[in-house]
Amino acid sequence: MGLSRRTFTREFKLIAMRRLEMGVPIAELARAIEVNPNTLHRWRREQLEGPGNAFPGKGKARWPEGRIVELERKVG
Repeated sequence: MGLSRRTFTREFKLIAMRRLEMGVPIAELARAIEVNPNTLHRWRREQLEGPGNAFPGKGKARWPEGRIVELERKVG
């Protein structure tokens, strides 16, 4: 029987990001909340790329399909 993947709530991720903003080092926070530092880097990147769409939840698309098509058209 394999290990199950841990899931984190949106609130948990936002609290972790607030602690990073307060100046807590990534390594220290990762140890405290028992998360890989790379996970914290990914969460921070997701929050910076789209604060309103960060941590959407189970199966929700980050960006609406129409928006993606529109942006692809603009790019060329």
